[in-house]
Amino acid sequence: DLLMAGIDCGDELAHCSYVNVEFLRKHGLGVKNVLEYFYTSPFYLHCGGPSSLNEQRRRAGAGGSAKQDAGNSHEFVLLDYNEDASEGRIETSIFVIQKVHRSGGGSKVPRETFYILSGTIYKAPQLSEVFDAAILQSAQAANTVLQRQLEDLSRKRRKTIEEEEKQQQALQGAAQSAAWPEWCVFERKPMPNAWLQEAVQAARHAAAAARRGGQSSGDRDRAP
Repeated sequence: DLLMAGIDCGDELAHCSYVNVEFLRKHGLGVKNVLEYFYTSPFYLHCGGPSSLNEQRRRAGAGGSAKQDAGNSHEFVLLDYNEDASEGRIETSIFVIQKVHRSGGGSKVPRETFYILSGTIYKAPQLSEVFDAAILQSAQAANTVLQRQLEDLSRKRRKTIEEEEKQQQALQGAAQSAAWPEWCVFERKPMPNAWLQEAVQAARHAAAAARRGGQSSGDRDRAP
């Protein structure tokens, strides 16, 4: 989100940017006034600006001295800038401002870092935020790959089912084509009575002949 002067973005500083058009129009932007420009931003307000050494110096006024607690103090310093920034060319200027913590031994520990690109202020992400973003991107990429694999698997299953159905239909078609065509109608007609009578008589004659043959063989067996 792009913020104009007087608007602050609460806890979402890492996702915000800020530009003070009125300040740039009146004073321009260079090495000498870049910190004054940064003081107008919500980054300065929400990142410890009111309790910084910068604020103490501002309140002390020009030529005054600020009371510094060397054991627990922090300030915002101009860390770096490009040549265009030193020459006051806002459109291509780059400034790097850093919040540093001063310890009792005089050492400085860097904290947050801010960029001013062409007059727009951004907060650099913390290392943990970079890791979180990388992990999130990796998780999203893995989820995308998994979704594609599931879609491919589902597509292959549907294709397999369709092929099996086609094979079954082909087998059924082959079985139907091997059968007698519909115009071939076979009718079982009743047998004529004369045939039945002849068959019955033939069966009776065969039975009588069998009985006579049995009696003749029995007589021969009884003869001395």
